[in-house]
Amino acid sequence: MASFNGNVTFLGVGNMGTAAIQALRKASHPVTIWNRTKSRPQVQAAIDAGATFEPDLAQALSRSDVIVLCLLDYATITKIFSSIGEPGAVLKGKSVINLTNGTPKEAREMETYFTSLGTIVYLDGAIMVTPQMVGGPHAFLFLSGGQGSTETPDGATSRLVELVSPIGKPDYLGADVGAASRYDLASLAPMYGMFAGGFLGMALLKRGNPNAKLVPVVQEKIVPMIAALVPYMTGIARAWDAEDWVENDGNPVGMMAVGVQNILAAAADEGVDGTVLEEFGSLMEKVERDHGYDAGIAAVGTYLMK
Repeated sequence: MASFNGNVTFLGVGNMGTAAIQALRKASHPVTIWNRTKSRPQVQAAIDAGATFEPDLAQALSRSDVIVLCLLDYATITKIFSSIGEPGAVLKGKSVINLTNGTPKEAREMETYFTSLGTIVYLDGAIMVTPQMVGGPHAFLFLSGGQGSTETPDGATSRLVELVSPIGKPDYLGADVGAASRYDLASLAPMYGMFAGGFLGMALLKRGNPNAKLVPVVQEKIVPMIAALVPYMTGIARAWDAEDWVENDGNPVGMMAVGVQNILAAAADEGVDGTVLEEFGSLMEKVERDHGYDAGIAAVGTYLMK
């Protein structure tokens, strides 16, 4: 790593990977890519950006001190590297930056896996924007780890963090290699919850008027309301930190539980599947049962801690 010259071998030439490669090339980093097929449009886009395509995996890995991974899942990573006869011979002394979506447990296991193959630095991370936003002013990454080996050179982790900065502003979370994936999933969970509730709401609208367009209502009414409520999450977090199950910010959980039940009742009446909201409604009812009608919604979180 002391002789690191900015060369990168990139595995994972999908939409996100291609966007990351283009950002690295724009910053003048030499990039070698490997993919099973050269004919994919994303591979050609990476080549057009100046990346070098190497059809032989071992040769691609040997070209660079740093390997960046942006694959479908962690199982794909081990499958790819197990296809090399002696992966340790190719990876010894190299550093790995893994931007593949996964779990904290998988990150810890992957650090152990790559350390056993002789790598000197393993960073786990996540790109926290869509491919279209990569390299732009709002792009950022979570990164963690880099301290798993006694062979790690001084300053190596910070240099790797800086290396991926063209992709997005790096937010290094420390030596706990599972931290980046934990923050990633904690950020994505509210997004998917919003989508789930959004689909339920749009289905209700469609049942009311099958021929009406959704965009005007979503754009002009639903999105502004959701945007106004986003800061409410901070209040919930504050109450949870303080273990204050009484503070309700004027919104008693009993009242909100009735609101959820009304949504579910309307869904049943209109022929819409309300399953995505049922469990949340049940948790709110548990809070009301255990803490009273006037309790705050933050207590819902305690029932998720198994």
